[in-house]
Amino acid sequence: MICPSAALVIIGQELLSGKVKDENVGYLTEQLYALGVEVKRVLFVPDDSQDIVEALRWVVDRHDYVFTTGGMGPTHDDVTIAAVSEALNRPMVHSPGLELLLEKLYNVPPGPERSRLCCIPEGAELLYPENARFPQLIVGNVFLFPGVPSIVRKKFSALAERFRSEPIYSERLDLNRSELEIVLPLNAVVEAFADVRFGSYPQYAEGKETVYLTLDGTQQERVLDALSMLKRLLGVQ
Repeated sequence: MICPSAALVIIGQELLSGKVKDENVGYLTEQLYALGVEVKRVLFVPDDSQDIVEALRWVVDRHDYVFTTGGMGPTHDDVTIAAVSEALNRPMVHSPGLELLLEKLYNVPPGPERSRLCCIPEGAELLYPENARFPQLIVGNVFLFPGVPSIVRKKFSALAERFRSEPIYSERLDLNRSELEIVLPLNAVVEAFADVRFGSYPQYAEGKETVYLTLDGTQQERVLDALSMLKRLLGVQ
């Protein structure tokens, strides 16, 4: 199955310590998959510049899109923008538009703090989604989001069509059997349909094991053919 790929770099010590439960990974992976983009990597890193730089350098050339969440505010641990600058070897430059926004909307007085907050990586793109209080920052193929889930949802939805690709077709087959009972026919179908991705997910309830299978691919006909063969070999409707 060949489709655009993405990586998520989720930033925040609070997530690694368990103080805050992540809500962004599930949302972004689901939304991207629906748009035809497959998330291949999810990296959790602390609010440490070098950890972020290392994570970004690992994924940025291996994926079509990279999404970061967290580390976008004004406090000492908000180091994501500078880390992106270093990871992509782009110097930090002054953004007049950001400075005007900080002055007019947020009343940030002139000084070193305002100067720091209005610096972005050279060549970065600033998008201003409708009703957004702060622009969306894009550097190359890296899309920078804050960590707050409600803001991530709002900002991503404004950009979603930008990522739309050929759809990924999915089918599901629920079986009242264990994985051991279906492994041989499943393997036969997997071998016959190399362009379809299969998933097998056992479930346990009241001492009984059941399993459901998923089939995903970029060609709907192939997915349906694989499902048909699987049903035939398993003797189910």
